[in-house]
Amino acid sequence: MTTLKILLDENIPLTVSWWLLTEGHDVLTVRDVGLSGRSDETLNAYLHREGRILLTLDLDFSDPIKLPVAAGRIVLHPDVTDGELICRMLRRFFALGLPRFGELYVVQPDGIARYDYRA
Repeated sequence: MTTLKILLDENIPLTVSWWLLTEGHDVLTVRDVGLSGRSDETLNAYLHREGRILLTLDLDFSDPIKLPVAAGRIVLHPDVTDGELICRMLRRFFALGLPRFGELYVVQPDGIARYDYRA
């Protein structure tokens, strides 16, 4: 399994962070890097600079026109806030060999949409 550099938005439950760490990923939260409450543009610039993939429930990050995709984004369906369900969804997502650098994914309980904006 490939180790991913992931940044968790402040709306992701800590149980997801613990699970990702046990899976061997390099996980930081926006609080860890001093970006809690900062603008989406500031957060996106950090992702680009650090090569991290954002994991968020914020649908603003699903619009690549408003915020160009940096290293990558995983946007979870906003109605899914249960940590255990998120972990199950991510387990299925990772089993597909995803994510790939520079891509945007919208992950829902019933499926995954992938958008590649590396032009």
